[in-house]
Amino acid sequence: MKVISVFGGSGFLGTELIKGLEEKKFKIRVFTRNKLQGQLKAFSNIDIIQITAKTDLQKLLHGSDIIIDLVGILHESKSSSFDEIHAKRVKEIVNIASSSEVKRFIHVGALGASSNAPSKEECVNCKWTIIKPSIIFGEKDKFVNLFYSMVKYLPIVLLVSPQAKFQPIFVKDVVEIIIKSIDDKNTYNRTYAIGGPKTFSFIEIVKLIARFQKKNLWVLPLGKKLSYMLVRVIEFLPVKIITRDNLKSMSLDNTVKINDAYQFKATLTTLNTYLSNKSSKS
Repeated sequence: MKVISVFGGSGFLGTELIKGLEEKKFKIRVFTRNKLQGQLKAFSNIDIIQITAKTDLQKLLHGSDIIIDLVGILHESKSSSFDEIHAKRVKEIVNIASSSEVKRFIHVGALGASSNAPSKEECVNCKWTIIKPSIIFGEKDKFVNLFYSMVKYLPIVLLVSPQAKFQPIFVKDVVEIIIKSIDDKNTYNRTYAIGGPKTFSFIEIVKLIARFQKKNLWVLPLGKKLSYMLVRVIEFLPVKIITRDNLKSMSLDNTVKINDAYQFKATLTTLNTYLSNKSSKS
């Protein structure tokens, strides 16, 4: 039985991926800093490893056949910068994987981010694949569901960067693509940009949510200056919703020119289908 070590397995994408990996009868090790692991304990055949400053990853990764890295952050903090999490940490894991004779490394990043692809020198015996999705939607995502709740309870939504472009992809489609890539030699040492079947502007997504909720909603699109001012105010809230870095990233389209998802799947779940099913259950 192959051993897969998953980093970021306690998150939204991670829990869905673990469900899929369990069906394939892998032995799974989940490395996480998250203490809230109740959703993972429901799975069988899984070892949950709490990462601390004293964790010896070199030792704990010994015997792994595959590493899947899902770790990413939307907001920087004093303890976690984008460079630290998305670049330095990935290089550290790749170096450990190579010295531990792990044969396969799959990293899920984000569109618009640098590839962080391991070099031939870093990953001597390890075949890597980078998968870069647009925003991922599903039952527990923090984007579509956030605005689904806002539309449900608010009469008006102030919308920053209303024309920002996204290509939302369903979480189960992403999971299927990751699992298919594991043993596919054609994916070795390659990067894939994936998105859903349709591109939306930010304001189109919010209006689509309102339509499926049958809600009369007033959406007030904000220009650049007002968007910046509103985000500055939001940054003072105790809960991180959006930051100036997020606002800056929204100035670039979060879409793909060529959708590599179709190399793995002939059809993809639409945002309309997901919202229709979600609204019918509400």
